[in-house]
Amino acid sequence: MKNRIYSMWYSQFLGNVGKGSVISSHCELEGDKLENVMIGSRCYIDSYCIIGCRSRIVSNGKKINSEIRIGDGCMIGQYTHITAINKIIIGKNLLTGRFVLITDNNHGSFTKEELLIHPADRQVISKGEVVIGNNVWLGDKVSILSGVHIGDGCIIGANSVVTRDIPPYSLAVGNPAQVIKTLNTRN
Repeated sequence: MKNRIYSMWYSQFLGNVGKGSVISSHCELEGDKLENVMIGSRCYIDSYCIIGCRSRIVSNGKKINSEIRIGDGCMIGQYTHITAINKIIIGKNLLTGRFVLITDNNHGSFTKEELLIHPADRQVISKGEVVIGNNVWLGDKVSILSGVHIGDGCIIGANSVVTRDIPPYSLAVGNPAQVIKTLNTRN
């Protein structure tokens, strides 16, 4: 019952929280574009998760709105951090372990000028959207970085750091994550 009350409270800040979805207690919402966060039906977001959705300003002064879309039936483990300044699209039935990071951004680039600035003061940049397919399983402490697309049916092993695309129906592990097996799903 406590989580249902928290879910109703959190939902007033988000663009959509689907029927039967639960956002547990002690979660945090961050950013100025929370209305662009869409959570599908029958999702469960466990305690201590952080969801951040922020606009960003590009070189011509234009403000770009970010977006987070979480599909139906997703189960997001404790302490997961999902943060967007661009776009994060998560398909149906994602299962995550604990302490997972899904981000489309980072603080600055690796230049001498940037490294002379306090990390918190560096420009936040994105290499591109993150797209995670349907029926994906992310183990404990997996990090999904900017610009990555993960295909349907993938398993990403615990402690892996995904820095490039993973094809559908693949098992990937390591830092950086490497595909160690891909199933042929064509009959």
